[in-house]
Amino acid sequence: MQNNGKTKEASIGWKNCNSPENRSFNSQITMKYQNRDIKRLILPVLILFILVSWNSDEEVFKRLGKIKPKPALEIETSDLWIGGEVLDRDLCDYDAYKEYLGELGAKKIRLQSGWAKTEKEKGVYDFTWLDHIVNDAISRGVQPWIQLSYGNLIYEGGGGVSLSAGLPHSEEALNAWVNYTKAIVERYKDRVNEWEIWNEADHKNNLEFGSDVNTYARLFVKTVKAIKSIQPDAKIVALSIAGVGNSEFVDGFFQYLQKHGDVNWVDVITFHGYPRNPDHGFDAVNKLVATSTKYNPNIEFWQGETGCPSTFGSTGALRGYHWTEHTQAKWDLRRALAHIGRGYKFSLFLISEFVYNDAQRKGLNSKGILKIDEEDFSIEYAKPAYYAYQNLCSVFGRELKLLNDFGFKAETDSSLSVFGWKSIEGKPIVAYWKKNRIPTNEDTFFDINIDIKSVEFNNPVLVDPISGEVKSIPKGKIRKENNGFVFEKIPAYDSPLLITEKELIENK
Repeated sequence: MQNNGKTKEASIGWKNCNSPENRSFNSQITMKYQNRDIKRLILPVLILFILVSWNSDEEVFKRLGKIKPKPALEIETSDLWIGGEVLDRDLCDYDAYKEYLGELGAKKIRLQSGWAKTEKEKGVYDFTWLDHIVNDAISRGVQPWIQLSYGNLIYEGGGGVSLSAGLPHSEEALNAWVNYTKAIVERYKDRVNEWEIWNEADHKNNLEFGSDVNTYARLFVKTVKAIKSIQPDAKIVALSIAGVGNSEFVDGFFQYLQKHGDVNWVDVITFHGYPRNPDHGFDAVNKLVATSTKYNPNIEFWQGETGCPSTFGSTGALRGYHWTEHTQAKWDLRRALAHIGRGYKFSLFLISEFVYNDAQRKGLNSKGILKIDEEDFSIEYAKPAYYAYQNLCSVFGRELKLLNDFGFKAETDSSLSVFGWKSIEGKPIVAYWKKNRIPTNEDTFFDINIDIKSVEFNNPVLVDPISGEVKSIPKGKIRKENNGFVFEKIPAYDSPLLITEKELIENK
């Protein structure tokens, strides 16, 4: 029957397909066989559709959008800050990058005051350059905290004007330093209340210029007295230490304070650090904390300066490794979360690339998250690290509390860092990443099972700060268990991913 039908249809077409009767009959026969073919296809297509739909609901991480960046003006509080160093030596240009500053979402900026730039003639202070920066940053919702440094060559024994070039030590220079300190605090006391005293005084190169722990401690005592005489409630930030585990230097500093000042003057200690693996270095931090709190148990600890180059051969720390713009972004994110996950406020070094031009260092420092033209310091583009840190600032730009009773159990072949926070509304944010190696330029994802204790999720989403992507987590991968949640076969890699409530993320 089927063969006859096909032959008949073929013969009709062969004779004269253009005749009216043949066109009509041909259409009916063709439709008959098309309908029969369609019916044969309906069932498997329907089954496939059902399977795909079920798979979409249960297995696929659906894209919901991307993080909408939140400028600093819309953020009330945050523990994520940005470095604005080296402006005191004109190594980069504030006006070139200022449009990027507020949009980044970092809530504070670390500035270096530049004694030598401000006092070029003895007793005459010109703060015009710093006025502009402080006022503009505040107008963008970014609060400056100011480091008092470096030395001034117009005074004999006035110290060097760059990193690790020696501290002021002569009586004339120290008296001039005190006068300068009083002048700057008087000028900005209505806008700035956090003063950091010197930068990396423990740096070994300072020893070549005759500066040691007592040189720094003596300077510190005189500086605190000058600050407090003008701004009694100022917050005093000490040490800015490079050798974080150098207990001998820290002990010597506090022992000097016990004899000549007051250990309770120290409100904050800042520490630095540039390990290749951004998850390393916290044993030294623990040592610093233990040493310092013997003298004053109420001290806060901030990460004051740390960052990663985006190129091989950058001047300064980490120059001998083949970094890329992608590994820089991963490093910066891991470094930031590893600190605030331990309760340390964090300042990323730094917003703009800069070019060293002093006797000790020359060339581009590529740690900035904005790429510059090395001739005029104009901004060529924002690096991936800028957008990654911007995304992080948007998510964490709120009042958060560390989950002290937070616990987790992970089923994976890789070592993970996992930290948890809770918003004032009780909404959790959990960050996790592969921590055992230096960030790689490739993104190699793998599945993990993670059991998170003492949290409550209603509508959890998965966020990748590198890309800004926000995705739903399939219901089949979430299981409520005891006092927490189990997430099964969710992705992980060597850059942070976040599990948080959908309502905490504003999408675009």
